[in-house]
Amino acid sequence: MTLQLTHRQSNILSFIRSYLARHGEAPTLEDIGEALAIASVSAVLKHVRSLEAKGRLVIIPNLARGIRLVEEDDPLDRDTLELPLIGKIAAGEPIVSTDGIERTVRLARTLFRMRPDYLLRVVGRSMIGEGIDDGDLVAVQATSIARHGQVVVARVAGDSFTIKKLYRKDGVIRLLPNSPGYQPIEVDPTEDFAIEGLYAGLIRGA
Repeated sequence: MTLQLTHRQSNILSFIRSYLARHGEAPTLEDIGEALAIASVSAVLKHVRSLEAKGRLVIIPNLARGIRLVEEDDPLDRDTLELPLIGKIAAGEPIVSTDGIERTVRLARTLFRMRPDYLLRVVGRSMIGEGIDDGDLVAVQATSIARHGQVVVARVAGDSFTIKKLYRKDGVIRLLPNSPGYQPIEVDPTEDFAIEGLYAGLIRGA
């Protein structure tokens, strides 16, 4: 039987999952504390130790990024996902990301065509033609790889994020809206740009 997690433990576990998906390595205790506003590293360690005792992760001694997640075999966990809502995404002009977990949301896996890693709240209406409206939660699969025509979460101008359809042909990259009154974003190859993830699904009114 899986031991129930406290709200704080659930948030920490969701952050670790999200961090692993986005960075390819585990967060440090300091990373966890900063993201979840826990001032004391010892307090973070106490929560992480509790997660280890509940069988949700393993801590490798003497390794700064030594947290390893344990796959769940609870039938409920096989049918559902706990996704962290980690900020806002522009469906319009790019907005600066505000890192940190707002809350975690438990959802059925069948809602998504691909497995998502985290949620973002949409600000703006430039993707109405894709069914994405202001205030919706979009599910994102963390990846740096995307094909022409896919809807992506992209980072532009350093730390600003937007959700758009990717145009990528003959060395030209554009981020295309799908709503009247919005202009494409022309990506300068000399500026800081990266694909952060693929649009994996939508939750409305959450």
